[in-house]
Amino acid sequence: MRPTSSDLVMRDPAAAAILGVLGSPDFGVEGDYSLAHLSQKLAGRDIGHGMDRNASVLDADARHLRMSSRELERARKTEERLELLYPNHGSDEHIGRYAFSLNYPLVLGAEEAINMTNNPLTDIRPDRLIFNAPCYGFALINVIQAGNLSILVGGFEDAANYTQVAVNVHVSMPLITTSNRAQIGGTYSGLAPAPYTAGGNFLFTATFQGPARMTI
Repeated sequence: MRPTSSDLVMRDPAAAAILGVLGSPDFGVEGDYSLAHLSQKLAGRDIGHGMDRNASVLDADARHLRMSSRELERARKTEERLELLYPNHGSDEHIGRYAFSLNYPLVLGAEEAINMTNNPLTDIRPDRLIFNAPCYGFALINVIQAGNLSILVGGFEDAANYTQVAVNVHVSMPLITTSNRAQIGGTYSGLAPAPYTAGGNFLFTATFQGPARMTI
């Protein structure tokens, strides 16, 4: 005997509620609620299809995140490379590394005082000082003044301590603006080391290097 809808509802009320059969209190109305029909309805509501859809969405999100990560990494690398050409990109201040020199002409072989001064063409805060002294004992320095501050706080300094080959020589200097002057004073000893000869001319140079406001 073919079961009625009422029979099926009584066998599994939960399944009937899911399928919407239990929505109406009138169980006297007959319909095609055979076991085969219920199986087809349950198959149409297969939870696995929902899981497949969720998995597809997650896969799409993961692909999107991977693409976003690649784009972000590419943008980061691009910014790094552009910084080599435009290090001040995105900054209101344009700062570069400049050099500012003081010069004093010497006649080799004759001891004399050194007194040189100059002001920079742009604001600079030196972090390195380089003298072109050809040997130790060539020149002794007792004044290194940047702006209104003295870098030396006592005694004489051999200029050769600050040559281009000096290592681990760090001096903290203040900002030197265009309205301030740097000054260096000391004594040339009269030495004329080879390949130089007495009587020759020598331009004694002190170079300040450091970050400075770019003149653009």
